Amino acid sequence: MVATAGSASLPAGLSQEVSLSGLLPKGGALAGWTPDGSPQEFKGDDLFVYIDGGADIYIEYGFSRAVVQDYRTVGGRAVSLEVFEMTDSAAAYGMYTFKTTGKGKPIELGQEGQLEDYYLNFWKNRYLITITGFNEDSETVAGVLAVARAADLALRGEGPRPTIIDILPTEGLDSGSVLYFRGRLGLNNAFPMAARGNLQAREGVRARYGQGQLLVLDCGEGISVRESFDSLKAIFQGGGGFQGFTEADGAIGMADDKGTPYRASAVKGWVLITTGLEPKTSKDLMDSLRRKL
Repeated sequence: MVATAGSASLPAGLSQEVSLSGLLPKGGALAGWTPDGSPQEFKGDDLFVYIDGGADIYIEYGFSRAVVQDYRTVGGRAVSLEVFEMTDSAAAYGMYTFKTTGKGKPIELGQEGQLEDYYLNFWKNRYLITITGFNEDSETVAGVLAVARAADLALRGEGPRPTIIDILPTEGLDSGSVLYFRGRLGLNNAFPMAARGNLQAREGVRARYGQGQLLVLDCGEGISVRESFDSLKAIFQGGGGFQGFTEADGAIGMADDKGTPYRASAVKGWVLITTGLEPKTSKDLMDSLRRKL
């Protein structure tokens, strides 16, 4: 596992003995920018002290530690660097997809990066990096980029994305829209309708295809795909503005109060859901996935 800045060959647990502060850019590496105060480090549940009301999702993905350092110029411009060490590269990738919209500017940092207005996110190995500026002027944005590049240089090695990402059909896929999630909070965020019932998944991915979306849920061990699918069926049949329930050829469907079509089916240990797609497009996506699962 990673013990220094991305060394993947050292024993698991050794990373806990190494200060994350060693990954922080020093003032000499950033022309015009110097550290403002001392870095703050957080481990495990201490994250709730730093992120009031927003730490749960990090914990669910798999949070280990974080370090935070502010930087400032003589002229008073300021940026903040956050280095989140997750339990594995899949967790880092997942939080990256959770924190980005896919609408920002792609940045060649780490394994994947995105600049949106005055904040930047990228992931590399088991680390998620977030740099935030405190206004949108060009000097601050330049500082965001400078801190990001220096942080990238401090991290070595790469880690794999979750394997579930690789099963997504590539034709028509909006790659910037991919959201990988783990656990209940992530599922409810990706598919808010899940909160109405007992739909469960060990992990999943949501992605945009044209004007609609595809969700792939891996129930994994310990979760009954039949019970999850029956729960989804009950949601589809449960009223609340839903209409036109159908069931045929192992697939169920309905439309919400805005007329948006939903379609779902169960394949082995997986639940597949499409929203906002024409019947043929939905069927083609599901058929493509069945051939891979």
